[in-house]
Amino acid sequence: MGSLVTRAALLLGGSMALGLVVNTVRPGGVSLRSFAPPVLCTAAPGGTQPGAAPPVLVVAPADAVRLCGDPDTVIADVRAPTEFAVGHVSGAIHLPCAASGSVADAAAGQLAGRHTLVVYGDDTADAQVVADEMRRRLGRADLRILVLAGGFPAWSQAGLACSSGPCPDCQAQKGITP
Repeated sequence: MGSLVTRAALLLGGSMALGLVVNTVRPGGVSLRSFAPPVLCTAAPGGTQPGAAPPVLVVAPADAVRLCGDPDTVIADVRAPTEFAVGHVSGAIHLPCAASGSVADAAAGQLAGRHTLVVYGDDTADAQVVADEMRRRLGRADLRILVLAGGFPAWSQAGLACSSGPCPDCQAQKGITP
Protein backbone atom coordinates (compact mmCIF):
# COMPACT_ATOMS: atom_id res chain seq x y z
CA MET A 1 0.00 0.00 0.00
CA GLY A 2 2.88 2.37 0.85
CA SER A 3 4.47 2.03 -2.59
CA LEU A 4 1.10 2.76 -4.25
CA VAL A 5 0.73 6.01 -2.28
CA THR A 6 4.35 6.94 -3.06
CA ARG A 7 3.84 6.30 -6.78
CA ALA A 8 0.61 8.32 -6.79
CA ALA A 9 2.37 11.22 -5.03
CA LEU A 10 5.27 11.10 -7.51
CA LEU A 11 2.86 10.98 -10.45
CA LEU A 12 0.91 13.96 -9.08
CA GLY A 13 4.09 15.94 -8.37
CA GLY A 14 5.49 15.17 -11.83
CA SER A 15 2.23 16.22 -13.48
CA MET A 16 2.22 19.50 -11.58
CA ALA A 17 5.83 20.21 -12.54
CA LEU A 18 5.14 19.41 -16.19
CA GLY A 19 2.08 21.68 -16.13
CA LEU A 20 4.13 24.57 -14.71
CA VAL A 21 6.85 24.09 -17.34
CA VAL A 22 4.30 24.02 -20.18
CA ASN A 23 2.57 27.13 -18.78
CA THR A 24 5.91 28.95 -18.57
CA VAL A 25 7.01 28.26 -22.15
CA ARG A 26 3.59 28.59 -23.75
CA PRO A 27 2.83 32.03 -25.23
CA GLY A 28 -0.18 33.41 -23.41
CA GLY A 29 0.42 31.23 -20.35
CA VAL A 30 -0.82 32.44 -16.98
CA SER A 31 1.69 34.76 -15.33
CA LEU A 32 2.26 33.43 -11.84
CA ARG A 33 4.18 36.52 -10.71
CA SER A 34 1.45 39.06 -11.37
CA PHE A 35 -1.57 36.81 -11.24
CA ALA A 36 -4.74 38.35 -9.87
CA PRO A 37 -7.83 36.20 -9.68
CA PRO A 38 -10.56 37.36 -12.05
CA VAL A 39 -13.31 39.45 -10.58
CA LEU A 40 -16.75 38.30 -11.55
CA CYS A 41 -19.75 40.55 -11.51
CA THR A 42 -23.26 39.49 -12.09
CA ALA A 43 -26.14 41.86 -12.47
CA ALA A 44 -29.41 40.99 -10.87
CA PRO A 45 -31.87 39.65 -13.41
CA GLY A 46 -34.82 41.82 -14.18
CA GLY A 47 -36.77 43.21 -17.05
CA THR A 48 -37.60 46.72 -18.03
CA GLN A 49 -40.63 48.10 -16.25
CA PRO A 50 -42.75 51.00 -17.46
CA GLY A 51 -41.20 54.26 -16.28
CA ALA A 52 -37.89 52.51 -15.50
CA ALA A 53 -34.50 53.54 -16.81
CA PRO A 54 -34.00 53.06 -20.55
CA PRO A 55 -32.05 50.00 -21.72
CA VAL A 56 -28.27 50.09 -21.92
CA LEU A 57 -27.07 50.70 -25.48
CA VAL A 58 -23.76 49.69 -27.09
CA VAL A 59 -21.96 52.42 -29.08
CA ALA A 60 -18.89 52.45 -31.30
CA PRO A 61 -15.81 54.40 -30.18
CA ALA A 62 -16.37 56.93 -33.00
CA ASP A 63 -19.80 57.74 -31.53
CA ALA A 64 -18.62 57.73 -27.92
CA VAL A 65 -15.75 60.14 -28.59
CA ARG A 66 -18.31 62.85 -29.41
CA LEU A 67 -19.42 62.68 -25.76
CA CYS A 68 -15.94 63.33 -24.33
CA GLY A 69 -15.73 66.74 -22.74
CA ASP A 70 -19.52 67.04 -22.62
CA PRO A 71 -20.34 68.32 -19.12
CA ASP A 72 -23.50 66.20 -19.21
CA THR A 73 -21.48 62.96 -19.59
CA VAL A 74 -19.51 60.77 -17.16
CA ILE A 75 -17.16 58.12 -18.56
CA ALA A 76 -16.43 55.12 -16.31
CA ASP A 77 -13.65 52.54 -16.60
CA VAL A 78 -14.56 49.17 -15.04
CA ARG A 79 -11.12 47.55 -15.38
CA ALA A 80 -8.69 46.75 -12.56
CA PRO A 81 -6.71 49.66 -11.04
CA THR A 82 -3.48 48.42 -12.64
CA GLU A 83 -5.04 48.49 -16.11
CA PHE A 84 -6.54 51.92 -15.41
CA ALA A 85 -3.05 53.18 -14.46
CA VAL A 86 -1.51 51.90 -17.70
CA GLY A 87 -4.05 53.78 -19.81
CA HIS A 88 -7.65 54.95 -19.77
CA VAL A 89 -10.01 57.24 -21.65
CA SER A 90 -9.14 60.85 -20.81
CA GLY A 91 -11.35 62.11 -18.00
CA ALA A 92 -12.71 58.67 -17.06
CA ILE A 93 -13.56 57.80 -13.47
CA HIS A 94 -12.64 54.38 -12.10
CA LEU A 95 -15.68 52.22 -11.36
CA PRO A 96 -14.45 48.62 -11.16
CA CYS A 97 -16.73 45.65 -11.31
CA ALA A 98 -15.89 44.79 -7.72
CA ALA A 99 -16.61 48.32 -6.51
CA SER A 100 -17.90 48.60 -2.99
CA GLY A 101 -21.21 50.25 -2.31
CA SER A 102 -19.43 53.48 -1.34
CA VAL A 103 -17.50 53.60 -4.65
CA ALA A 104 -20.69 53.01 -6.63
CA ASP A 105 -22.46 55.64 -4.51
CA ALA A 106 -19.64 58.12 -5.23
CA ALA A 107 -20.03 57.43 -8.95
CA ALA A 108 -23.77 57.94 -8.60
CA GLY A 109 -23.02 61.27 -6.91
CA GLN A 110 -20.92 62.32 -9.89
CA LEU A 111 -23.90 61.55 -12.11
CA ALA A 112 -26.14 64.00 -10.25
CA GLY A 113 -27.43 66.50 -12.79
CA ARG A 114 -25.85 64.60 -15.68
CA HIS A 115 -27.72 62.55 -18.23
CA THR A 116 -25.21 60.22 -19.90
CA LEU A 117 -22.94 57.50 -18.53
CA VAL A 118 -20.47 55.78 -20.88
CA VAL A 119 -19.04 52.55 -19.44
CA TYR A 120 -16.09 50.59 -20.84
CA GLY A 121 -13.86 47.70 -19.82
CA ASP A 122 -11.55 45.20 -21.47
CA ASP A 123 -14.38 44.26 -23.78
CA THR A 124 -18.07 44.93 -24.29
CA ALA A 125 -19.27 42.13 -21.99
CA ASP A 126 -17.52 43.16 -18.77
CA ALA A 127 -18.69 46.76 -19.18
CA GLN A 128 -22.23 45.59 -19.90
CA VAL A 129 -22.49 43.92 -16.48
CA VAL A 130 -21.49 47.10 -14.63
CA ALA A 131 -23.70 49.25 -16.86
CA ASP A 132 -26.70 47.00 -16.14
CA GLU A 133 -25.95 47.14 -12.41
CA MET A 134 -25.70 50.96 -12.44
CA ARG A 135 -28.95 51.14 -14.43
CA ARG A 136 -30.65 48.93 -11.87
CA ARG A 137 -29.12 50.71 -8.88
CA LEU A 138 -29.83 54.26 -10.07
CA GLY A 139 -33.20 53.60 -11.74
CA ARG A 140 -33.17 57.00 -13.42
CA ALA A 141 -35.42 57.33 -16.45
CA ASP A 142 -33.47 60.46 -17.48
CA LEU A 143 -30.06 58.71 -17.51
CA ARG A 144 -28.80 57.26 -20.78
CA ILE A 145 -26.25 54.50 -20.16
CA LEU A 146 -23.96 53.48 -23.02
CA VAL A 147 -21.36 50.70 -23.28
CA LEU A 148 -18.30 51.19 -25.47
CA ALA A 149 -18.24 48.46 -28.13
CA GLY A 150 -14.95 46.56 -27.97
CA GLY A 151 -13.94 48.23 -24.71
CA PHE A 152 -10.69 50.08 -24.14
CA PRO A 153 -8.78 48.05 -26.78
CA ALA A 154 -11.18 49.33 -29.48
CA TRP A 155 -10.82 52.90 -28.17
CA SER A 156 -7.03 52.64 -28.17
CA GLN A 157 -6.89 51.02 -31.63
CA ALA A 158 -8.99 53.88 -32.98
CA GLY A 159 -6.23 56.24 -31.78
CA LEU A 160 -8.55 58.19 -29.49
CA ALA A 161 -7.40 60.29 -26.51
CA CYS A 162 -5.97 58.33 -23.60
CA SER A 163 -4.45 59.22 -20.24
CA SER A 164 -2.31 57.18 -17.89
CA GLY A 165 -1.44 57.22 -14.23
CA PRO A 166 -2.80 55.72 -11.06
CA CYS A 167 -6.39 56.08 -10.02
CA PRO A 168 -6.42 58.75 -7.26
CA ASP A 169 -9.71 57.41 -5.89
CA CYS A 170 -8.28 53.87 -5.71
CA GLN A 171 -5.26 55.08 -3.75
CA ALA A 172 -7.42 57.18 -1.42
CA GLN A 173 -9.46 54.07 -0.59
CA LYS A 174 -6.25 52.32 0.47
CA GLY A 175 -5.10 55.34 2.49
CA ILE A 176 -2.33 56.26 0.03
CA THR A 177 -1.87 59.86 -1.02
CA PRO A 178 -1.14 60.32 -4.73
